[in-house]
Amino acid sequence: MTHCPACAGARIHTAVASRATGRRISTCRDCGARYWSDHLAEERMDAIVVQKEWSADDYGDWVDIKREGAGPDAWREALGWIGEALGERGEQRPLIYDIGAGDGEFLSVARDEFGYDVTGNEIVAGAVELARERHGVTLDLGDLETLGHVETADAVTLWCVLAHVTEGDGLLADIHTMLRPDGVLFLQTPHWTAADQAAHLVKRATRGRTSQVPDRRIAQHHWILHTRRSITAQLTRLGFVDVVAEPRLRYTLTSEAYIASMNPPSWSVRPAAKLLDRLVSSPIAPRIVLDVRARKG
Repeated sequence: MTHCPACAGARIHTAVASRATGRRISTCRDCGARYWSDHLAEERMDAIVVQKEWSADDYGDWVDIKREGAGPDAWREALGWIGEALGERGEQRPLIYDIGAGDGEFLSVARDEFGYDVTGNEIVAGAVELARERHGVTLDLGDLETLGHVETADAVTLWCVLAHVTEGDGLLADIHTMLRPDGVLFLQTPHWTAADQAAHLVKRATRGRTSQVPDRRIAQHHWILHTRRSITAQLTRLGFVDVVAEPRLRYTLTSEAYIASMNPPSWSVRPAAKLLDRLVSSPIAPRIVLDVRARKG
C-alpha cells in the first residue's frame, strides 16, 4: 500500500516487523494514521469466514465479555447528540441504522428510550438471530455494499466497526449514499495514543522482539488506528462536513478478556487484569477510542 488509507497521502514510513507475527505497521506522516501495511486479503477473509460461522450462542458469549456499563453510557451520549443534530422533524420518527449492530442492544436503547425507528446490519447470521431474540430488533444480513440503501437513514452509527474494514473508503462512501440529505454519522473507532507510541518505540528499539501491545492493537480485528487528524481527513475527503473527533476514555472489554487476547502465560492473566482495572479507573489511562461526529455534505 503506497498511499495512506485515511488521507490518501504518500508520505508513508513502514516500521520494523514484529518477530512474533511478522506484522509491519506503517505511519502516515501527513495525518498520523497507523495501519497494518503488509496484511493480505486472504488473512482478513479467513477471519471473516470464521466469524460468519458463529451461532447465536457463540455471539452471545462474545457480547457477554464486554465491560458492564461501558456501552450504555456511551450510547446514551451519542443518541443525545444525534437528537440535537437532527433537530425537530415534526411527526416523522427519524431512522437510525447501526452498522455491525451485534446483538441489537444499542438499537433497543435508541428505540425504547429515545423513540427512534431502528434497524441495522450484521455479517453474522447468529448475531441477527440474537438481536431478534434478545431485543426484538430486526437486522439486515450482509455487507452494506450489497444491500442497496440509498437515502434511507437519518443517522448512521458504527461502534468500533471502521477499524475492522480494510476498505474503509468504500464503507464510508456507502454510508454517505444511504444518509438522507442533512443526515448525520456517529462512529467510535480505536485511537492511536501516546501509550501506543511508547510501545511502538520499544518494538523498534528491540528490533521487533517486544511487540505484544502493537500486535494486539493492530491485528486482524483492528487493522488501522486513527488520530483525530486522520479520521477528519478521511471523512472530509469523502464528502462529510462538520467533522468533530474526540478522544475518549472507554474500555469495552473486561480486563481479563483484553489481557487474555495477548496470549500471556495463564498464571499472569488475573494479576495483570487487576492492574489494568486500576489503570482504567485512573485519570492517566490512555484514551483508546475516538468518538467522531459528522454530517452529510
